[in-house]
Amino acid sequence: MFKGDASYIKNMNRKIILETLIQEKQASRSELARKTGLNKATISVQIQDLLDEQLIIERAQETATSVGRKPIILELNHSAGFTIGLDIDENFLSIILMNLQGDFLYEAGEILSGNKPAEVMNEVAGIIEPIIKNFADKYKPLGLLGIGIGIHGIVNNEGMIVFTPKQQWSNISCEQFFQSKFQCPVYVNNNANFSVFAEQLYDGNTSDLFCLSISSGIGLGIMKDKQIYRGYGGFAGEIGHMIIESNGLKCPCGNNGCLELYASEKAILKKLDNLFPNASEEEKIKSLLSNENSMLDYFIHYVSIGLNNVINIFNPEKLIINSSILSQDDNLIPELEKKLQSRFNHYKDIRISKLGKKACPIGAAAYALRGSLKVESFHFVNLKALPHKADSK
Repeated sequence: MFKGDASYIKNMNRKIILETLIQEKQASRSELARKTGLNKATISVQIQDLLDEQLIIERAQETATSVGRKPIILELNHSAGFTIGLDIDENFLSIILMNLQGDFLYEAGEILSGNKPAEVMNEVAGIIEPIIKNFADKYKPLGLLGIGIGIHGIVNNEGMIVFTPKQQWSNISCEQFFQSKFQCPVYVNNNANFSVFAEQLYDGNTSDLFCLSISSGIGLGIMKDKQIYRGYGGFAGEIGHMIIESNGLKCPCGNNGCLELYASEKAILKKLDNLFPNASEEEKIKSLLSNENSMLDYFIHYVSIGLNNVINIFNPEKLIINSSILSQDDNLIPELEKKLQSRFNHYKDIRISKLGKKACPIGAAAYALRGSLKVESFHFVNLKALPHKADSK
């Protein structure tokens, strides 16, 4: 066996053990051997390496199942380090911090005043720098392991921001800026891709999962065989710019009649502005859900067109819709499904996201964690309640 082969096998075994600990949360050495199929000698060597790196810790099991010595339980070292996930939208930044066990450490949202790329990147760096410093002092020895950044626009396979319709950014690289600033790996992706990655973490073993994100725009995240599908250049999933009205409204992308001009929450709230110019956003949504002015029928009609196209093109196993409006009424998903009448509409399940607006930063933080641990399969058993901003103190 060549030296390279031995190194490859060792790294593969390490990955298998870490993936098992991520999914199971904790396990003994004998349980790891049984679940992974690796022999006890391999388990022993790998575990010692991981203990030396302080990636995992061991402790006695609290309750023994039989008389005698309590078995030693292994688990990821939750206090060894953390990752940060960012969702950079137009004028707003969402932040999530996550430890090695996938627990949420901190959550915050901040209004952004800048619009130009350099202004926004410096502003974001200024916001997260004291947060990172605070947690780096607590989570040792690894500290900040990586940063995931979700962008509302086209991001290619190299992490380059090709175009953002709202901010009108073109060919911008923020990866190098944040890598240089914080000296850690940085992962930049489309917000819908990070959202579907987050949904997959808590959705069991669904290998064919789609997430339709409806907010200021519309994006489609695709998980195929538990991997994010990005297409040839990384542009896959830009369903918000699918043309549904050939002579329709002019879109910043250059086309006319794009779906997100009719079915995004930003578009529907803009229409409600004309009807209720002095109402708050909460009052407008309340009016929409009451369907006093047929705007809800309009919204569901155009969302159903987008859904119909996604289902006919991809035949998804499960489709999750992330929409703060649709999440407020359990009857709206059945109403949407009534409009999916084509004989070609075949899918297993459609449901509302449990993660909501936190999906993108959660997915970004988890993706950075996956990269830092050098694993592929990544699945959390339970979704714990998000902490409040005050928890960072």
